[in-house]
Amino acid sequence: MAKSSLETRAAELADLGRLGRNNLSDDQITGVIKILPTFFRELLVANGSDERAARALTTKFRDAGRRSAPWKAFSSKVAGRPQDGADGNRINRWMLPTDHKQYATEREATLVEISFYMQAMSFSDAPTISEATFADSWSWVLGHPVTPGRYLDPIQLRPISLVKVLESPRMITSGHIYPLDRGGKHEIGNVFLVLHRSNQMQGNMTLSEFLLASNEIVEKHREHGTFPELNRQDLMKLGDFLDSPHG
Repeated sequence: MAKSSLETRAAELADLGRLGRNNLSDDQITGVIKILPTFFRELLVANGSDERAARALTTKFRDAGRRSAPWKAFSSKVAGRPQDGADGNRINRWMLPTDHKQYATEREATLVEISFYMQAMSFSDAPTISEATFADSWSWVLGHPVTPGRYLDPIQLRPISLVKVLESPRMITSGHIYPLDRGGKHEIGNVFLVLHRSNQMQGNMTLSEFLLASNEIVEKHREHGTFPELNRQDLMKLGDFLDSPHG
């Protein structure tokens, strides 16, 4: 029986992934990012997701991966307004000056974007990929197989629901273990998909600084007897709040 286009792409991606980071040529990495967005969309649609929602997510990954965040101080369209994505001012990161905080080589920026797809395919509720070798072939990107439910938000260590993300893409954003403002690089191992709330809480701290500060705050409240007692309902409400992108 002939393979479907989805199965063919999965097998091709698995073959490339098995080469590993150091053995993949620049051309092969470019080839992966040409195949991967289409494969991801087809995988989601084949499992019942809305195609427009899937496309919105691939756009989000591109804008946070190879493309820069808005990098000019003010809008070129409306005087005095801060830049935003609507100004069309995102550019490929390797086109920025090498000393710019958002700079990354084309290879590294593309690997980051590839890692976003692998992370998303490891969210809870993600569809299973039929190609048996796919999960392990890209494990070098994540540190674990590309398996639904394996990926955790690196700040809160909470699972991220792909179904919820498709409904509300602003629920997640890209975050850096070492922030770019603090000398961190836009490269795999430092850039991850995180819950919007996690990014808010971390702010401009490194992950280690955030965890130490959080622990110190908790300990001080325990010492002063002001640490709250939460019941199951309170914890459920907190979980919903931490998953939400607004409010």
